[in-house]
Amino acid sequence: MKVIIEGMLLSTYVKPDFKDKDSGEVTKGKPVLQVLVDTELSNGSIKQEMQDITVPIEKISEYKDKVGKKIQVPCSFMSKSSVSFFVSN
Repeated sequence: MKVIIEGMLLSTYVKPDFKDKDSGEVTKGKPVLQVLVDTELSNGSIKQEMQDITVPIEKISEYKDKVGKKIQVPCSFMSKSSVSFFVSN
């Protein structure tokens, strides 16, 4: 299943490398998009939340010139707990 996250691109960065304590294996840090997303609350108020979205290294260049602009990012998702879906207005 795919979702589209829409918001203003605040910045891009690369996460630090991760070193496994047991094996010593190093995993390269992944590039991340920081996107400011507007969420409408039940009372009509707008809450702004920042979402960090990992992006493949070969696609990060597509976003470098879009900082400060509204973007749409097609995403897959994962969760450590169950996810609820609902139809939005």
